[in-house]
Amino acid sequence: MVAESVEDLCSVLNEQRLTVTHRMTTATNQVLGADDTLAVDDQDLVIEVKSVVAGDGTDLVAHLGAYEAPAMIVADRISASARRTLRSGDCNFFDRRGHLRLVLPSTRLDLDLDREPLGRRSELEPLSSTVAKEVALACLLQPHRAHGIRPTAALISRSPAAVHAAMHILQAAGLLTDTNEPVCPELFWGLAAVWRRTSVAMARLPEPGRSSATDALGLGLEDVANTVGWALTDTNAAVSWGMPVVARGDYPPDFYVPDSVTLRRATALLGVPTASESRRGSIAVAPVPFVCRSRVDHSLTSGEIWPVANHVVVALDLAQDLGRGTEVLDEWHPEAVCRVW
Repeated sequence: MVAESVEDLCSVLNEQRLTVTHRMTTATNQVLGADDTLAVDDQDLVIEVKSVVAGDGTDLVAHLGAYEAPAMIVADRISASARRTLRSGDCNFFDRRGHLRLVLPSTRLDLDLDREPLGRRSELEPLSSTVAKEVALACLLQPHRAHGIRPTAALISRSPAAVHAAMHILQAAGLLTDTNEPVCPELFWGLAAVWRRTSVAMARLPEPGRSSATDALGLGLEDVANTVGWALTDTNAAVSWGMPVVARGDYPPDFYVPDSVTLRRATALLGVPTASESRRGSIAVAPVPFVCRSRVDHSLTSGEIWPVANHVVVALDLAQDLGRGTEVLDEWHPEAVCRVW
């Protein structure tokens, strides 16, 4: 990987009409983690190669400054927040997807390159399977920690083998680090690109107090954190999470249900409206089962009576609206949960 990454960098620098040759790497720089040293127009540049740079990159700014000569991070994928931090810290980097920053005494480049893919899988293919989507969702819920195979498998109720395979593919695509930390916001937006919801309108809403009429619907109103059931999403859920969304008090709620059996049962019991003005809400089968197993009780914080989908799911639904939704996400900077978009 090191040789391929360095040669790719040399090719890009040559395209910028810079003369590049290899030099001996000093012992001190080797101890610090240098993988190579180049002479760029006869100016030393220390190279450190990584697979993925996640997080905000704050630790890299001090690390790069410890080398004996100007240094550069070369990686298959560098998160957008890390690129911003490196730029503000006047640090060099090469994101092989097409971002180059090189500042030397007589050279200054800061470019977005028009590049062909690296010969890897496409951005969307790694997230095509249900397990991969659930792994991504689980990792995004706790973005600042490593995720083990077995704990993740237990959380999403999948086999360790299936989770291991999904994590391997996401790592290869540069969407997870080697310790399975999510690369944000790339993993979020990659998941948003394959997130699908097909809703069916309801003529009536289920009545939680009438168990004889709604027990068959599996609402899951008791012990929300440990049961499977309906999950409120989209606009009303966004309001519950404190997102900057304006909605009238009688705005029809949108729900995810665990499976198609529940959806058919609900439409039979609650009816389908004959006109749009008689719509009282909507339901959709959750894109992945984990959605209806990772609900949150907001009855004490926001007064919402329905169990709410986790904040990442709600954000994914809002992201489907490229206008209003992305504007809401841009403006939401939560304190209680981690922003991953």
